[in-house]
Formats: sequence, structure tokens, C-alpha cells
Amino acid sequence: MSTSQGNQSKELKSAIDEDYSLQQKEKLLQFSKEPILQNFGDLPFGEIPETLKYDREMRMTTVSNGIRVCTERWNSPLAAVGVFIGAGSRNETLETSGAAHFLEHLHFKGTKRRSRHQLEREAENLGTQLNAYTSREHTLYHTLSFKQNLGKSIDLLADMLLHSNYDKYHVELEKDTIWQELEATNNDMMETLMENVYYNIFREHMMGQPILGDIDNIYSINRDMIIDFHTANYYGDNMVVVATGNVNHDEVVEHVEKHFHTLKKKSVKPRANSERPVYNPGLLFIRDDEMINSNVGVFYDAPSWKDKDFYSFLLMQRIFGSYNIERNASHLNDVKKQYNSMHAMVGDLPDVTRHECIYSPYSDCGIFGHYFFGNEVFTRQMNYCGVGLPTIYAHYLNEVEVIRARNKLYNELQGIQNCTDTMQQIGMQMLYLNRRVPRSEIAKRVAHIDAYHMKHLCNEWFYDAEPSFTNWGPIESVSQVGSYKYFKIHTLATVSNAHHALYT
Repeated sequence: MSTSQGNQSKELKSAIDEDYSLQQKEKLLQFSKEPILQNFGDLPFGEIPETLKYDREMRMTTVSNGIRVCTERWNSPLAAVGVFIGAGSRNETLETSGAAHFLEHLHFKGTKRRSRHQLEREAENLGTQLNAYTSREHTLYHTLSFKQNLGKSIDLLADMLLHSNYDKYHVELEKDTIWQELEATNNDMMETLMENVYYNIFREHMMGQPILGDIDNIYSINRDMIIDFHTANYYGDNMVVVATGNVNHDEVVEHVEKHFHTLKKKSVKPRANSERPVYNPGLLFIRDDEMINSNVGVFYDAPSWKDKDFYSFLLMQRIFGSYNIERNASHLNDVKKQYNSMHAMVGDLPDVTRHECIYSPYSDCGIFGHYFFGNEVFTRQMNYCGVGLPTIYAHYLNEVEVIRARNKLYNELQGIQNCTDTMQQIGMQMLYLNRRVPRSEIAKRVAHIDAYHMKHLCNEWFYDAEPSFTNWGPIESVSQVGSYKYFKIHTLATVSNAHHALYT
């Protein structure tokens, strides 16, 4: 071998080792003196993970009565189908509070073709999971079944939604069941506080009323109220049918046409509360000295689904993250062991054991904020954490936190794989945006957001803003204040007077 060929071989080998070798290199070790990785080891700005560059085809057809039928197919032994109705507790009145959730219960009590036991037995014999839930702006009925039973599942859902009996006997019987469900929900502290957060923010609108209904109003609901709610909100233009998994689009459309053909395209009655709810900042203190720990909610006005800042707020939610310190993890409750700025602040409060960042967008409004749970002596500090860090981020935000949140969102997008999760994602997008937003588009939008953009976002939405404060529990330390200015001043965290500090 000539000398020149030998040199080329060495150069080639060193190049291969540089790129593909499995041998440890000193510069890759933890305490290497090599320069820090470019962009903190993240992908180049604007790049997304390779797995998120590919999307399945989603097909949509609008049938004769206005129902939008959407399908996304892949090889699977299962198929999920969901019927989304763009109506929830928002579309009730004070007199009919709880009707949407009541209607959901009655749809499982039997139809003109099937009794309650026949519904349950047929779903069981098909190996079908049948579920439903009601929210503020939409209701979902969905099934998960073997692919060969998809048509029967659609028939089952159509029969429940269009031909239920609404017997007076079942209406009266279900009141006790719903009352017990409301009582059980009140045992969930976070759920209870969040219902009070909504009331504090939207107290002049039905968005501020509980999803399950006012517990004092349950026994006032009658059959006529439920039928009126169904007539006003269950119509073709307000409904989306989504099927995912091993499904055939044309067959799904055919089944929907066949089983939903009696549904009217337009509502024959006006829908309630279509006006935009107005965000109201304020203080709401619910004092209960028999409780051990305080529940604190600090929430801001936030973008809706259609707002230009929607995806930025998805990223912001993941920057703050969630925090839950249990007995066996108490050794992690230390500032130096927390990688998240919010969790470092909360970790400095040893008996604050839970934090959740919550972003809830809707068709024309939204809320963003924080839930805290901890010892009563830290009630003031928990309120401060809810406004202090968002305000500080309006001046400085570390790029590392943005990269970490972005990668968390990437992982969540890659984790949406099963039939039910995909079906719910498509249904929500169709209800609010009337189009499918593929995960590649979401990833690309987020990939172009950096710390500079997020800093300006916090400056626009959080700095000198008017948050809403809701405290529940043994909150003597804050209930004596009674001045909104005392709380609001911390949205000017970098210029506020230390003598006004909630934190001290």
C-alpha cells in the first residue's frame, strides 16, 4: 500500500471514529473541559424530531345533515369512535344548571329499541368500552371496540343520542346518583378549588358555574328541561363524529348517514350564552379553619383556541410544569435539586407539597394559572409564587427552560399513539378550529419559539396584569388583608416595594 493510500485510510478511519465510534472519548465525558455543547445539545433552532415529521392522513366528509365525519387510519386490531357535541354546561341557564351532565347520564338509561340492561349487555358482548364525559363547552360519547364491531358501535351511539326515552322515573332516580357524584367531587380539593376559580373569574356568566351543576339545583331539574337542552344543542352542524384505528372512511360515512339521518341540521331553538364571557379579576377567600392545608389558585386571562398565542401558552404551561412531593420523595424537596424555577421556589417552602400549572383554552376565552397545596403558614407565599415568577419571566427567562419545555411537548406529541387519544385530539381540533392540526405543524410552531419570544409573551399577559386569587382552607393570614392591591402589586415584582411583599 502506498504512503498516500495509507494516509487516506487513517483519515477515513478517524472520520468514522469521530462520527460512529462506540468508544468513550474524553470530550464526551461528564467533566470534560471541552466547550459546552452548542444550543445546550438541542436540535438546531426550528428543527423538529424526525419522528414528528410524518403524519397520517386524516379524511373528512360532511354528511347531508351537517355532521362532520373524520377518520384517521392505521393498522390496529382496535377502532375508536367518538361523537363530539359542541355543548356543555356553558349552554345552560341558572334554572337548568346541571342539565348537560344530567342528559349524559340519561343517555345510558335505555332507548326506544334497547333497555338499559340491553345497552350494557350489547356493549359487553361486543367487547366494547362505552364512556362519556361533559365539560364546559363540549360533550363526548365514545367507544373502543374491535375493528369488526365499529358499525355496531356507531349504531349503539346513535341510538343513545337520538332515541333515548328520558323516562320521568329515571330522571327522578338519577337525581340521587348525581347528588352523590357531586358530594364525591367535593372531596377532591383541586377539583373543588378549580370550580371556585371559574366562579371567581366568570361569575356573571354560565362559564363560572360547576360542570356537574349547582348542588342546590339538582332536584329542581325536570324532564322538560332536559329535552329542551337536547333539542337546542344536539343538531348536525354542532356535531363531529371521529373514528380512528383500523377504520375505512367510506364505511364510517355510510354508517353515520344510516344511523344519524333523523338528526336535524340546524337547531330549532336558540342556544344560551353564546356571548363572550368577560374575565373578572378578584379575590375569593373561603375560610375553613378545620382543614389542615390551604388550597391556592392564582389565574390570569389567557388566549382562546384560535388566538395567535395559543401554542406559546402550551409551551409556557410546560415551562412551569407540575410538582408533587410525597413522603418518600421528601429528600428532593430542596432548591438545589430542582431543575425548574417554579419548583425551586416551591421547594424552598418545605410543607408545600403540590403545584400544577393549568391552561384551559375555550372557543372565545381561556384561563392560565397555578394551583398550590400546602401548609397554612405558607398561604401568602403560595399566592406570591403564582404571580412572582410569571412577572420575573417578563424580564428574563433562561433558554434552557424553554428547550426543556419544548422537548417535553415533543415527547407528549410522540406519545399520542392509541386510538382513543388520537380520536379526542382530532375531535377537539375540529370543534374549535374546524380543521385537523397535525402533530408536525404543532412541533414546527413550537420549534420557532425561543426565550426572547416567551419573555415578550409574559410581558404582554402577566406583567402589570390583573390575576384572580382564590384561596380555600385555614387562610387566616390572607383573609385579613381584603385588599386586591396588596396582591396585584406583585405583578410588578421587579419594582414593587419590599414592604408589600406577600413572600415575607
